[in-house]
Amino acid sequence: MFIKLSAGGVSLEDRGNFRAFKLVVEGRPAAIEAARAALAGTAELPDAATAWVFAAALRARPEVVHDESWQNGFVAMIEKAKPHGWIDERRQAIKAHVEWIEPV
Repeated sequence: MFIKLSAGGVSLEDRGNFRAFKLVVEGRPAAIEAARAALAGTAELPDAATAWVFAAALRARPEVVHDESWQNGFVAMIEKAKPHGWIDERRQAIKAHVEWIEPV
C-alpha cells in the first residue's frame, strides 16, 4: 500500500497490499516544506527520503475505518515490521520510503 500526496490531497492507494509500504509525493524534493505542511497529522518527513506515517491516521482513513479485514491486516503488517526497526513505538508511526514523482 502507499500514501499518495497530490494536488488533490492525501489518499490511500493499493490498500490491500500489506507487503509494501511507501509515501508517494507528486512534486520535487525541493518542495519538502509544502509536503510536510500537507501531511501534517498524517506523516512526518525528517528528510526527503524518509517518512514516519502515523498508524492512527491510516486506521482512521474513510476508505478503511469500517473495514475490519483491512484493520486486521494492518495490525499484522505492523507486527511483521517491528523486528526490522520500521515501527517507532513512541510515535506509533511506520517508517516509509518517500518516492517523488512528476505530477500527472
